[in-house]
Amino acid sequence: MKILSSIKIPDDLLGKLLAIRPGTRIVQVRDFTEVDPEADVLLTYGWDIKEDTIDLYPNLKWIQTLSAGVDMLPLDRLISRDVRLTNVKGAHKIQMAEHVIWSILMLLRQGNTFVSQQEQKIFSAKPKISEMYGKSVCIVGAGTIGKEIAKRSGAFGMTVYGVSLHGGQDQAFAKIVTPEEMPGILSISDVVVIVLPLTSETKDFVNADFIHQMKDGALFVNVARGQVVDEDALIEAIKSKKIAAAALDVFRKEPLPEDSPFWELNNVFLTPHIGGRTIQTSERMWEVFQRNLAKYPDPGQMINIIDDRTGY
Repeated sequence: MKILSSIKIPDDLLGKLLAIRPGTRIVQVRDFTEVDPEADVLLTYGWDIKEDTIDLYPNLKWIQTLSAGVDMLPLDRLISRDVRLTNVKGAHKIQMAEHVIWSILMLLRQGNTFVSQQEQKIFSAKPKISEMYGKSVCIVGAGTIGKEIAKRSGAFGMTVYGVSLHGGQDQAFAKIVTPEEMPGILSISDVVVIVLPLTSETKDFVNADFIHQMKDGALFVNVARGQVVDEDALIEAIKSKKIAAAALDVFRKEPLPEDSPFWELNNVFLTPHIGGRTIQTSERMWEVFQRNLAKYPDPGQMINIIDDRTGY
């Protein structure tokens, strides 16, 4: 088996990978632009694989991304070539959940205000601070990451609701509803967290109608993808105080342009798409690949195989 990797593999990890599958050749490449009829597997973050990339590798059978989202890949082309695609779903759940809790606390405890006061050497306790305890949160996307957010939110004394395509039940949630049932939950939720994968069905999922259904003065957190949100509608809602404050980690255009209105909104907490990044992240991502490498090509034993129908 021959693996091409556009990700730098540390020497100690390379040894472990070769021990898992003796005889495997792992070749580091700058990018996927050279024809290679022997390559079976591509290891990537996903951004460097385009539709015509697939044609360079006639023997390609598997792509492992060290990312959770796969919306950047040419999914239809992979399906037509019968190339298996796996991601690292679950490797980001702890850090993403902690990021969301941090974001909610920043909004409720006026984090931006106190940072500004520190910079200006102002010692004032006037800003009004609120609590997570006793509030309700709606997590739109009750998957792996959503469940971790739910567990932590519940530990803070929040009532936790979830939105999932098929509904369902999970002990971390007081209730999980379908998108059709979502308006009733949005109308009573003090905090709305978006953690949806980006697909054709979820693009612009948070639009003017969605925001209209939200409780007046609710908080909004987006750690999904920027394309899931209609940013013009969101900006208008923040300015009008329909949404009291927002924490945003993802944007339609990244890096966030200097002329973006988000920079000027004092009730918005901005982070540069780092919700899934911690110093522990890399180890968890490589663990997924090691497990899949050991089980390949058995789809019954490999994990995080992307469903061709849903894109996640």
